Amino acid sequence: MTGNLRYMVMVALIVALGGFLMGFDASVISGVVSFIGPEFDLTRIELGWSVASLTLTATLAMMVAGPLSDRLGRRPVLRIAAALFAVSAVASAMAPDFISLVAARMLGGLGVGAALIIAPMYIAEIAPAKIRGRMVSFNQLNIVIGISAAFFSNYLILRLGASDLGWARALNLADWNWRWMLGVEAIPAIVYFVALFAVPESPRWLAMHGRDEEALEIMERVGDAEQARAGLKAVRDSLGAEASAEKVAFRELFQPAMRLVLTIGLSVAILQQITGINSVFFYAPIIFEQSG
Repeated sequence: MTGNLRYMVMVALIVALGGFLMGFDASVISGVVSFIGPEFDLTRIELGWSVASLTLTATLAMMVAGPLSDRLGRRPVLRIAAALFAVSAVASAMAPDFISLVAARMLGGLGVGAALIIAPMYIAEIAPAKIRGRMVSFNQLNIVIGISAAFFSNYLILRLGASDLGWARALNLADWNWRWMLGVEAIPAIVYFVALFAVPESPRWLAMHGRDEEALEIMERVGDAEQARAGLKAVRDSLGAEASAEKVAFRELFQPAMRLVLTIGLSVAILQQITGINSVFFYAPIIFEQSG
């Protein structure tokens, strides 16, 4: 592995931690629902809100993260997402009541939405074309790893809380188990925030703002000089085409030429959700408990 490739892999892995945090944050609530219901005396609707609240703000963040990153840069928005993950984890763990917990979870949803959009975008913009697909896949892989890590983390906290270990008792893992489940996410979130200072800005964003020399320098760090020059030219051509292209109305999506593509894309997304996999993520312990 060349030095340039090692650097590219390091950058991709750091940025893909956003995918890990997204998967962790979305799934960690599965171990919490069994405890917050009795503690806060929640109705089924309130319990559902404690789970679904994250997705509401994640949807909002997905709509604004792109334009915001065009203005501020990809890297600053990722840092904001990392900070939101950390603050949300601590606030969720310290929540004194149902409203505070929902508010903290909604804060984390902003981080989820931003990371979901900007992390793969950044990796795609900085990776050389011939390895771009592999680098972007790190983010999707990390989402799955984050989901698994949340379940294992919840299990470990419950096991340690039931043990006789002195340090586990000192941390009050038995009585504060669900708080620790939510709060432990602050550790990788802080690591993510700090690690992002080691990655450069997106070359495409730099080129968008007329900083071609900086963009070329970064491209040369992740590929050879010839690839960098060709990559920068492709970016400049793409930006020029976007600037000169006519604006397209929303209704153009429903024209015959686009109808099949739109139908396939929407069908895949809808069918993925209809499988009910998110219900398993969020309510797995309750489902298994009620199944005997």
